Amino acid sequence: MKTNKNNIIWVIYILISYILYNFLLQKFNYPTKYLTNFLFLLFIFIKFIFGQLDFYAERFRLKDIFVNFGINFLFSIFIFIFLKRISIFGIFGIIFIFQTVFRRIVCLKYVKKERVLIFGSNHIENNVQDVLMNSPDYKYVGYISNNKSRATKYLQGKYDEMEKIIQDKEIDTLVIVKNIKNDDFKIYLKRLFDLKINGLKVLSYEEFNESIQKKIDINQIDEEWLLESNGFDILNNESQKNVKRGLDLIIAFILIILLSPVALITAFIIKLESPGPVIFKQTRIGENGKKFKIYKFRSMKLHDGTKYPKYTLDNDNRVTKFGSFMRKTRIDELPQLYCIIKGTMSFVGPRPEWDLLVEEYKKKIPYYNLRHMIKPGITGWAQVMYPYGESTEDAKRKLEYDLYYLKHQDLIMDVLTIMKTAKTVIFGKGK
Repeated sequence: MKTNKNNIIWVIYILISYILYNFLLQKFNYPTKYLTNFLFLLFIFIKFIFGQLDFYAERFRLKDIFVNFGINFLFSIFIFIFLKRISIFGIFGIIFIFQTVFRRIVCLKYVKKERVLIFGSNHIENNVQDVLMNSPDYKYVGYISNNKSRATKYLQGKYDEMEKIIQDKEIDTLVIVKNIKNDDFKIYLKRLFDLKINGLKVLSYEEFNESIQKKIDINQIDEEWLLESNGFDILNNESQKNVKRGLDLIIAFILIILLSPVALITAFIIKLESPGPVIFKQTRIGENGKKFKIYKFRSMKLHDGTKYPKYTLDNDNRVTKFGSFMRKTRIDELPQLYCIIKGTMSFVGPRPEWDLLVEEYKKKIPYYNLRHMIKPGITGWAQVMYPYGESTEDAKRKLEYDLYYLKHQDLIMDVLTIMKTAKTVIFGKGK
């Protein structure tokens, strides 16, 4: 899918940028040791934070050129302050020109939106067309159906006109949302198969929903799907679990050492701002449904929990001023490094939920317990892809992202989740 193409271009872009960067440093007699390599990694990370590693057709805009220029210019100033060499501006100027030309070529020649046609009209109820319209990867052309009663604006014709519509509209992908196992639709199976072997990408709704929304629609799955579906390697691959655990421990110990001054200052401010304990403790549900204690820096005033809703609301008067800052920057999560060392949590995984809410969700949300098959995380795919939950419906939506993580988890996905979390922290989008 497009995401894979974007990742390949992403790697090529970074590799050529790195080669050019080192070549120019050597050309101008700069030391190309640990510091300059670290600065390059930081440079690329900042590019990611500001969305400059996404190669989509409409991403080549004047705004993005200015953002790219600004990042390069700021790095030039930063290095100039330390090295006092004016040629650094020329080096980053050349890199900026290369990056601009590279993005322009990629956007014009290699990254184009796939034109999508839907087979059936069931997608309207699931808002799939809204997702397609807002996607940088796909262009929603419309749908074919014998039903003319709704959303006729995007109706391209009937099922019998399928081949002609696909040819006339230059369709790249056909997504089937209709139940073609039904006797009335078996007639189309041969025609759909012919389209597929002649080069058209034909996908089921479930496959396409995963690829564009990066979640699994729990309304479309059952026990049979769970048994037969590929993926879910994290549940059975012991080597993968051990690598994940080892990285968790190494990073946790490093962060504890580096951030201990921040933790001490935070504890001092909490004590000054409002009476009560510095650390907030709560029972959460972890791996295999086991209960454990989670620790956070207290961000709320002491209150009677029975008189308030179970969820933190917008502009909640229980949250202190410094507490609001901690939530936005995720400083309140620092004590959870202890949970990682204990082994009750990981850096990336489904966020552990309050045990009282879990009992409620299990009754109302199908397959909710599946998220407890792995260790919960300080951050997670659902956290970076969906806003803070304030209802059972939000919990259902977040479960769909958690299931996607369970199915597709690997080291790259964990790194991407952490980078997206860093982006949220830097821009203060937490709650």
